[in-house]
Amino acid sequence: MKVAFLPVYANPYQRLLAGGLARQGVEVTMLPGLPSAGWLRANRATTDLLHFHWLYGLYMARWRTPLQVAAFLRQLRLARALGYRLVWTAHNVLPHRDALRPLHVLIRRQMMAEADAVIVHCQAGRRELLARFPRRGPTAVIPIGSYAGLYPGTADRPTARARLGLDGAAFVTLTLGNIAAYKGLERFAAVFRATAAPTDVALIAGRDRDAGVVRRLRRAAAADGRIRLHVGYVPDDEVQLYLAAADALVAPFERILTSSSVMVALSYGLPVVAPDLGCMPELIGAAGLVYPSGDPDGLARALAGIKRADRGQMSAAALTIADRLNWDDIGQQTAEVYRAALGGAT
Repeated sequence: MKVAFLPVYANPYQRLLAGGLARQGVEVTMLPGLPSAGWLRANRATTDLLHFHWLYGLYMARWRTPLQVAAFLRQLRLARALGYRLVWTAHNVLPHRDALRPLHVLIRRQMMAEADAVIVHCQAGRRELLARFPRRGPTAVIPIGSYAGLYPGTADRPTARARLGLDGAAFVTLTLGNIAAYKGLERFAAVFRATAAPTDVALIAGRDRDAGVVRRLRRAAAADGRIRLHVGYVPDDEVQLYLAAADALVAPFERILTSSSVMVALSYGLPVVAPDLGCMPELIGAAGLVYPSGDPDGLARALAGIKRADRGQMSAAALTIADRLNWDDIGQQTAEVYRAALGGAT
């Protein structure tokens, strides 16, 4: 069986999934963007199925977005006419950016109608997606797999803290990943500043995805030395330093369905604090604290609670969760979705 992933992002999820699929006899081609009509025609004899991931990158193109939307819909219709089977993994119900929401809704309605199968990462995600975009065809639940071993694990806590300039006795929370509005980092910084102990440290590390958020976080960090802000790409060998140095990962999302950064933390035995949104409660379980997103004091209570918690027990639970989510099983489940899709169109 031969499958094409599109679009392909730097997120290691697709590479790890492709590895799991390869062990099931599925060959994956990585397409960075929307394939041309010529590619679709030329590869029909050798490619059975198109597996769509983050749709946003296929139809959004700044000022060229109207043209790109037209191209996306045209290529989707052509793929169908040529006989490709279509699978979509809904990593999000809707994009995190609020602009052009009617367009995002339109594209997802079209994909839900055209796809032979849809994949989501948890039962809550399946319910949320189908409530917003009903469909009769199959919608499978396949979780994100473990990221264990993806980053070096050679640094112990004392070494990591020394390299990051952190006191060995400090209580250190980490937020890791793209810095964007939906991550809730500004509110986290405000709650941290109001409630944290003098020796606590909040590490915030990730790429700039919202200049305004980054600017305000820089001001917060300048006003409070306990907030350590690293803006930019974090190389693999430095990711291990942040993971080893931290006592807990804090994921204070305002909107979320799934999260690779949370999966990374669990894969390295790091307890997680997150709101009760999307897949978070199902994923985290006993490996951290899940707070009510509608409670204005929920985050503050969770930050206080994680300091008192049995984090050793949470760490063991995190590693158990990650061990269970191995890519061989996930590759097998995904291959079964492919085989069912190839058995007949919706």
